[in-house]
Amino acid sequence: MKNSTQTKSTPLFATVQYSIDGDGPILVADRLKSPENMGHIIRLASNFGCAKVIFIGDSQSVRHSKIKKVAGAAAGQIEWQFCKPEELKNHLPEGYTVCAIETTDNSLNLSDGVLPEKVAFVLGNEIHGVSAELMEQCSHFYHIPMIGAIKSMNVSHACSVALYEWVRQYLVISPQ
Repeated sequence: MKNSTQTKSTPLFATVQYSIDGDGPILVADRLKSPENMGHIIRLASNFGCAKVIFIGDSQSVRHSKIKKVAGAAAGQIEWQFCKPEELKNHLPEGYTVCAIETTDNSLNLSDGVLPEKVAFVLGNEIHGVSAELMEQCSHFYHIPMIGAIKSMNVSHACSVALYEWVRQYLVISPQ
């Protein structure tokens, strides 16, 4: 007999269907250095029903094989691409609001308000955060409250928190 940690989620998802109305979020990752973080973000995007992932930066500076290995099957199931910061607006569909997940003087607690339904979450570089160039393109700024001694979070972890909050606000549950 399997213990509860070995049980697969398949039986639950056979009886309950989770979905979102409309298009999912778009993730914009600003000049990430770690292909592992990129792969994790692609996988999260697929898990949470995102429309696509946009990496700001040079596609030649990272190992695509490592990104794909970490992303697993998600690398082939969701659109992901690289672009320059000044090209970002060209890659966003009409009606999306660009929001940074970044602690600033005017950022709001992520869970304190209603997130835009059509949102492009901008995630910062592992060391420097979101660049000033991309901050200028953002309409809203959200921070993740942290009560521990460390006040920063891995970019893929911050991505999962932001996506979870968005899904919590827009989730549709339908019994099958």
